[in-house]
Amino acid sequence: MTSASATLNHPPAITSWQDIFDPDTRIVIDPEAVLLRWDEIAPLLDLAPFGHRAAGPPDTVAQALPPMPPALTAAITDLATRFAALMRCETVRVRLEGVTGNACRKVHADYTDLRLICTLAGPGTDYTLRDDPDAPLQRIATGAVALFKGQEFGPGHRACLHRSPPIEGSGDKRLVLVIDTPDRHPNG
Repeated sequence: MTSASATLNHPPAITSWQDIFDPDTRIVIDPEAVLLRWDEIAPLLDLAPFGHRAAGPPDTVAQALPPMPPALTAAITDLATRFAALMRCETVRVRLEGVTGNACRKVHADYTDLRLICTLAGPGTDYTLRDDPDAPLQRIATGAVALFKGQEFGPGHRACLHRSPPIEGSGDKRLVLVIDTPDRHPNG
């Protein structure tokens, strides 16, 4: 279900995750980064709500989460490895959440340097490329990976305002993967 202020559009195709380092780029969307079959992730939605967290080296962090389908473990490992290489960090923090309510429903910018968000099932994250939280929102497609600049990315960079789509009472459920750096500073 899409809110009246959200559309299914996103910015022009980005050719590389490295584009996030351009001061004029607030978000990078990789539309085909996670290709999982529905039957691999649907059983997790039956367990929602839940929130699992782990931190560690990107090649082993997924094993610190509860058991899950092998394809999802492989996808988390791949994305954590790519994210760590991009941000030049040896460890990452991972959250896998089954969401049934209105989590982070207000339009905001994260107090971090960079955050990877991938909605594996359910409505994707809403965002705007403007500084106005009341600006029209766009919606990221389910399965696409988005790299959101946060408030601490660095001088000359602007954060990407976003929110979780409001789903309270709709019957929708979301399976969301979030990957962060252990620090708030991208090059330090």
